[in-house]
Amino acid sequence: MLLATLLWGTAFSAQSRGMSFLGPMLFTALRSIVGTAALTVIIISADLLRRRRISFWGGADTPEARKTLLTGGILCGLVLTPASIFQQWGLKYTSAGKTGFLTALYIVIVPLLGVFLRRKIPAALWGAVFLAASGTYLLCGGVGSIGTGEWSVIICSAIYSVHIMVIDRYAARCDCLRLSGLQFLVASVLTAAGTGLFGEPCEMKNIAASMPFWIFCGIGSSAIAFTLQMAAQKYLHPVTATLIMSLESVFAVLGGAVFLRERLTGRELLGCLVIFAAVILSQTAPYLSEGFAVLRRSLARR
Repeated sequence: MLLATLLWGTAFSAQSRGMSFLGPMLFTALRSIVGTAALTVIIISADLLRRRRISFWGGADTPEARKTLLTGGILCGLVLTPASIFQQWGLKYTSAGKTGFLTALYIVIVPLLGVFLRRKIPAALWGAVFLAASGTYLLCGGVGSIGTGEWSVIICSAIYSVHIMVIDRYAARCDCLRLSGLQFLVASVLTAAGTGLFGEPCEMKNIAASMPFWIFCGIGSSAIAFTLQMAAQKYLHPVTATLIMSLESVFAVLGGAVFLRERLTGRELLGCLVIFAAVILSQTAPYLSEGFAVLRRSLARR
């Protein structure tokens, strides 16, 4: 999970550079196609190493297992596609560092989605929501200063929250490599169609000039990182996984500073710290609430 987070964080810089040459739909299509191809090679290699028969379904040898894999892959792809496009579009108007921290808001949003599942929300989590909103205010320079790029990334963060919940539902029941490959295959088809539908220019000189960026994002950020995420979510406690994933925002700022020479103001840095605190609090909220409950019961007995 830590390696996946590092790849995602540094990929923001590559995505930002790629936007100098390509539209968001085309860039997402290219990285998704590369991700699909890379995962196909990995899947075939893994089957050969395990001396398994190479097939589309892998270990899904029953109709029910195949239906689960296919449904999970399609749903993951349908959710991942708009999230990736909104994030890429946002990078056209805002920095890689800001994008990283605003994207990290999904870690606060995921527990909040429990409201729709009729789960009790701890009081500490509402505190995390307040901190996240305050940090976003500072990072963006106020509500009136939240521009197209920032809003686009905030929407992306909300959609990524749904993506995590879909992965959580299907990762434990499917082959992670094939599930990840299917989601990028769906994303490739949708974004390739969207590129033509929205009339984004496809000039070969720009595609060639941006090749290092979409290849890195396709192999590193898409094929490797998302597959590592799915595998990690099988074995890690959800709180542990999300706390590690929160470091993505830190790596995004460091990557922006190193590769793009981006600099955040004091106010923006304070906003980043507040958002990071909200992320940590959102994941520890259930345990804080449980601890306070134990303390109250102990004091009541006295």
